[in-house]
Amino acid sequence: MKPTVRLLLTLCLGWAAGPLSAQVAGPSPLASPAAAAGFVPGRWIVAEGRANAALQTGFPATAAGIYRDMLRDPNLPAGSRPRLTLALVTALLDGGEIADAEKILAEYAGPQNAAYQLRAGLIAANARRTPQAKAALAAGKVEDLPAADRGWWYFLQAQVADLDGDTATANNFYEQAEKAAVSDLQKARFTLGQEQTRLRDGRPGEAQLAALLGNMERFQGTRTGYTYVRTYAAALHKLDRAAEAQALLQRQLAVVPVSEREAADQLNLMLGLIAGEQSVAGRQAFKHLLRDGQKPETQRLALQLLARGAKTTAEREQLRRDLSALIGAPAQHPIIEDLYLVRAQTALDDQAYAAAEQDARDLLERYPGSPLKPAALGVRLAVAWDLKRYRSAADVIAQLRAVLAPGSDRAELGVLLAEAFFLAEDYKNAADAYDAALREAPQVVPAGVLIFQRVLANIRADQLAAAAKQLDESVANPAFDALNRWQAEWNLVQAMQVNGQAPAAYARVNRLLTGDTPGMTEELRIRLTWLRAKLSFDNGQPDLTQQQADELLRVLASAAQLDEALRTNVTSMAQLLKAQALLALNRDKEGFALLEKLRTDYRATDAAQYSYLVQAVHLSQTGDLAAAQKVLLSFVENKEYRQSEYAPLALYEAALNLERQGLDRHLEEANKRLEQLVEDYPRDELVFYARLKQGDLLRKLTYFPQARQVYEDLINNQGQHPDILLAQIALADTLFALGTNSAANAESATALFERLRDLPSAPVDLRVEAGFKWGYALAKRAQPVKAEAIFWSVVDSFLLDATQAAALGAKGRYWVARALLELGQIHEDAGRLDEAQRAYQLIVEHKLSGTAQAQAKLARFRPTGEAKP
Repeated sequence: MKPTVRLLLTLCLGWAAGPLSAQVAGPSPLASPAAAAGFVPGRWIVAEGRANAALQTGFPATAAGIYRDMLRDPNLPAGSRPRLTLALVTALLDGGEIADAEKILAEYAGPQNAAYQLRAGLIAANARRTPQAKAALAAGKVEDLPAADRGWWYFLQAQVADLDGDTATANNFYEQAEKAAVSDLQKARFTLGQEQTRLRDGRPGEAQLAALLGNMERFQGTRTGYTYVRTYAAALHKLDRAAEAQALLQRQLAVVPVSEREAADQLNLMLGLIAGEQSVAGRQAFKHLLRDGQKPETQRLALQLLARGAKTTAEREQLRRDLSALIGAPAQHPIIEDLYLVRAQTALDDQAYAAAEQDARDLLERYPGSPLKPAALGVRLAVAWDLKRYRSAADVIAQLRAVLAPGSDRAELGVLLAEAFFLAEDYKNAADAYDAALREAPQVVPAGVLIFQRVLANIRADQLAAAAKQLDESVANPAFDALNRWQAEWNLVQAMQVNGQAPAAYARVNRLLTGDTPGMTEELRIRLTWLRAKLSFDNGQPDLTQQQADELLRVLASAAQLDEALRTNVTSMAQLLKAQALLALNRDKEGFALLEKLRTDYRATDAAQYSYLVQAVHLSQTGDLAAAQKVLLSFVENKEYRQSEYAPLALYEAALNLERQGLDRHLEEANKRLEQLVEDYPRDELVFYARLKQGDLLRKLTYFPQARQVYEDLINNQGQHPDILLAQIALADTLFALGTNSAANAESATALFERLRDLPSAPVDLRVEAGFKWGYALAKRAQPVKAEAIFWSVVDSFLLDATQAAALGAKGRYWVARALLELGQIHEDAGRLDEAQRAYQLIVEHKLSGTAQAQAKLARFRPTGEAKP
């Protein structure tokens, strides 16, 4: 496992004691990077919900795109693939992409249950393959389908009856489909499907066409006549005479009397379907229906078709303008709630989040009893999730769960609620939500993962005892698999180490290995044996580590049933650990030889790649910087390792090695290595820190204008980075250096120091540093009175305030001492010797860095021969 960049770079940038090279973590036998950060199914749940909502509101192309993206994700749980594949087939069918739908279904590898048979039957019926459609109906049962699919089962039966020429049976099944519809939108979709079937089925002969024309003319101007107009237009369309059909419908629409507006609606619908929703004539017909249609169900159908035809950003923007005109009309539109929802959905598709959020809120607030409430809440959830507003997402999820009946959808939202709390860093509520989700047994994620996430949430909440207790209690649960248990143990042990409980962490792992622990598989035992050896090394017992690594290697060699990939993984890491132990015991020759053997025997493993860093770090610590540099460059210049996750880290360490050598040519070369890192690995997390270090190197080379450019680029382009304040204080330092010849730069530096000192969200140590530098800048500009006030504010706010003082790190205490030394000097210069002595005495009393210097200054104020206190 690659160490987190935040950890590594806080070390190497001086925000914690010790250089990077002394504290870099190595690889571990985890299954994947997700094991360290926690499995997060939330993005898939949100994406699937968003796709489902798009499909239900008339945006099948949008839904299909989301389903495809999810299915392309290699980390998608295998159990979700069959469901999402069938959902993609549904979206493609709804969008008229029949060939693509059939291709996807042919590649489907899931169970051929009723849901599969339904979609296979719809595809067959569309292609007029009646025997296949009937076979699909025979292979499934409507009772086995979810409620949202049952209406489509009846619709398929109607289509088969139509193919058989049994109009009465077909009409009966169409009616059953409408009765089974789960929403008004689905009912409108069935009506649309019936009309599309009318246009698709059968190619009329010349005699039939002539008879239809005769009936149309005979009953012209009557309701029967308008029915024959539609039938005749459909026949023309089937004969590929769509232009004639459109012209006929447009002529008839021009003479339909006001009293026959319902007939006009049917003619407009037929015109739009023949012309197509992306044609001008089709859009105009549907707009007319949406605006003036006599029945709400017809208007919903027109709205769905307009939404389906809005495939580009410009088309969706135009649709929103059209909907805005209808929403803002003096008289309330019959399907006003649908208008709000579709406008919100189109805004969401275009990432117009503020507009989507507002429309969803308006729908919920103005029509609290609307059946579209779950869909509106779904839009709000998607907005919050996309914008990473996880606390808001949690609130919306709770509302959405409240309006859903118990079932799979509600259970999935329970998992999503836990993820929202976790991502909002509200780990206590996350742990409780994971516990609740486990009781609902959602299908979207295995129970073992939820147990792991619950343990991890308690770890992040610094409730290590509770996490250990839950972990121990969960081992009896058969759903808590070995892999998730290992990941939970790994994270718990890491947290115990960070919290100063390394001996207890070792004792825990040792107890698990030596006691009668339930569920201890061979795989888990091997992983834990490696972890015990790693802990003994971290606890400063390299001799014990060597013995335990040898024991592990013997176990690995004799484990006959072990997965070979795991055997290779752990064997390579055991060798690496043994080599580290030998180096710690000053047995360099043996250690280096073992590292070479590791690279020969297991050259493709993470351990082999990381071994270069281990060797380089050891050489650097022993003062052989040239040899360390040679090792690092042999790694980064090896084509086989060019894409290694450790290559950027090796380049960074190479730059630090050069910086330690101190000459200008070394600093120039270090800058080039960092530039190589940025160019070769532009997406790596280290890029930010590489740029930051480049700025520092440029300042050491006195290239202050170039350093300023580096810091300003970081601030402008990566302003949301968690360590952006480091760039800001470095910029202030650079401006201060440039201020010697520019009052404007000096003013800018002072203002930036002031802002950082007063920024509550900044780390305490950084605020103290900024406060000192603010005062120092004022002192250098011959403003001792203002500087004195600032220095004292640093002391008063961060040293004499017990709460803030407790949060001070070593660096913060250093800057407080600097402030007191400067404050004492100002008092001395002003002849206030008592106050100067008090400033120096505070350094001694609080045991700050610079105590010896403070004592020397205090000694000047004591009479000759007086003993030191």
